[in-house]
Amino acid sequence: MLPPREITPMDTLAHLREYWKLVRFEHAIMLAVAVMIAIVITLGEIPQIDQLFYLALLVPICSEVGSFALNDYMDRETDKINGMMDRPLVKGTIQPKSALLLSIFSFAISLIAGYLINEIVFLIAIFYNAFAILYNIKLKDLPLLGNLFIATTMAIPFIFGAYVYTDSPPEVLWDIALLGFIAGLAREIVKSVEDMKGDSKARKSKTLPIIIGKGPSLFISSMLFLLFIPLTIVPYMMDLTIHFASGFFLFIADISILILALYLLYAREDRTFSIVRKYSLGALFCGLLSLLLASLGL
Repeated sequence: MLPPREITPMDTLAHLREYWKLVRFEHAIMLAVAVMIAIVITLGEIPQIDQLFYLALLVPICSEVGSFALNDYMDRETDKINGMMDRPLVKGTIQPKSALLLSIFSFAISLIAGYLINEIVFLIAIFYNAFAILYNIKLKDLPLLGNLFIATTMAIPFIFGAYVYTDSPPEVLWDIALLGFIAGLAREIVKSVEDMKGDSKARKSKTLPIIIGKGPSLFISSMLFLLFIPLTIVPYMMDLTIHFASGFFLFIADISILILALYLLYAREDRTFSIVRKYSLGALFCGLLSLLLASLGL
């Protein structure tokens, strides 16, 4: 009988990469950046790096981790049908029970952190964690409702971050939140198109693309992306000022979104959907960097 193989640092790193894929941790990073932008705009300066600041980041990060872990747990069969063989639960590199436990633990930490901040933040955490669970169980199967909820999760970090430090968020943050909502809705409609086959067979879903078709859904998504572009100027017409660095990243974000919007109008191959979701996330991150740099006067 061969002795058990010693676990190496490379094995540990590979396992951590699988958990990163499971929870799509790049989304958590973007949520944290959104919260930081809101805090800097609210305070008018870089916040003190203290317990309150760390708790403010912990709430959205843990909520995101919990939501994505639960999503993959609930969608194991859907992902198999859709051919998403790189998903850790489909590959078997992470066990379903581990994903479920991670989800429960993450939601709990998010709520505890919110409770330690203030009452409004705690209520936001309760509301969004509850709806994240409801989304994974049922909302995502309904036409547009699931997409609308996910879109709000890309908007609320800007309002959430302000409420950590004030009970009256600056008006510009509501405009930025609207941008997040529009971009989030566009991306989620594309995701619904990407998941049509598995959603229909495994979950018996009635998502927007299943109801109105792939082409009309992609057209709506493209129009939302196009609407997003001119609206990116609004925050800079209010409280923020464009400088070289912030202007550069804003330009990259808008040009990228424009290209992706046009791509959606004319391309219909299955690979289109993953390309749009991947690169739109990068474009939105550039947009976030622009806002962060502008809020810092850069």
